[in-house]
Amino acid sequence: MTTPPAPPPPPPYAAGPAGPAGPDPRRPRPSGWWFALGGALLLGAVAAGVGLLVWTLSSFMKTDATVPADGTAHPVAVGTGGDRVLWFPAGVPVSCEVVDTGIGTGSGTGSGTGDGAAPGSEVPLGPVTGTFEKSDGDGDWFAARRFDPGSGELDVTCTSPGATPDVQVGPAPDLGGFLGSIALTIGVPLALGLTGLVVLIVTAVRWAAGRPRD
Repeated sequence: MTTPPAPPPPPPYAAGPAGPAGPDPRRPRPSGWWFALGGALLLGAVAAGVGLLVWTLSSFMKTDATVPADGTAHPVAVGTGGDRVLWFPAGVPVSCEVVDTGIGTGSGTGSGTGDGAAPGSEVPLGPVTGTFEKSDGDGDWFAARRFDPGSGELDVTCTSPGATPDVQVGPAPDLGGFLGSIALTIGVPLALGLTGLVVLIVTAVRWAAGRPRD
């Protein structure tokens, strides 16, 4: 007597249709405008750095007038909001005399030069506190003499043996203001750049970990 064959195994269990998915617990991705904001801050840092650097250098390089050292009196009009300096060409011996030809009183700081001179009299020239040098398209210069501008209407007479170099007249360098400008030139772009970088990094992380926006 033979044993009947065993019945075939039941088919694999087939899962029924999936039910509705639950809510995605992830936070939605940030708006793309955050990327634009971070990029704008980085561009603003570059623009601010360039602009502040140009402003700092232009204030230091500002010149009221340029006169030749030919032994002739040259009329010069300068501002009266602070002391002025004579910039001599580097490596060239020059001597100058300044006469106040206008009407008014000195309004400079008077650093080492007194309180200015009476109109029509020679303006006392004093030493420059510190060493200041600059270079431009006309050559290298150093701040040689400092004086109160008085009325601002001056006659400048400069002489130099064996040559006729130029002498520049300009605002006296302000070391405190210059250092403050340098600090702004560094600090403002750095703050904008770091802020923009943080915004971009945080936005990128949230975008990668977030769920698509509705």
